[in-house]
Amino acid sequence: MKMFTVSEIKSWPLVDGWHVSPTGERVFIGGRVSIGEEASIGEGASIGKGASIGEWVSIGERVSIGERVSIGKGASIGKGASIGKGASIGKGASIGEWVSIGGWVSIGEWVSIGEWASIGEGGQHR
Repeated sequence: MKMFTVSEIKSWPLVDGWHVSPTGERVFIGGRVSIGEEASIGEGASIGKGASIGEWVSIGERVSIGERVSIGKGASIGKGASIGKGASIGKGASIGEWVSIGGWVSIGEWVSIGEWASIGEGGQHR
């Protein structure tokens, strides 16, 4: 899995709203997004406008992050995961591959969610 730093991604040219690397990898970062410089982001990831991504966060390939999502320092989001609008992922949380988290869901600090789990809108897991 290819992972990229924020500074790498921001140095790539924009094509149809996506940052595209010289070798063709694509990452979408919406407007007014805040991302810690030590975060790493996988190929094909999409980050909605107004999202806040903490330092040392790892976002896997093909992850979809909705608008106004907050991800705490040191959290990891597995490949193919989907996080709905307004959701909050606590510091150090681990979200497995292909997990679906609905809008406005709150995941506490240091919570671990296994692969293929699905959490509906408005839930809380601490």
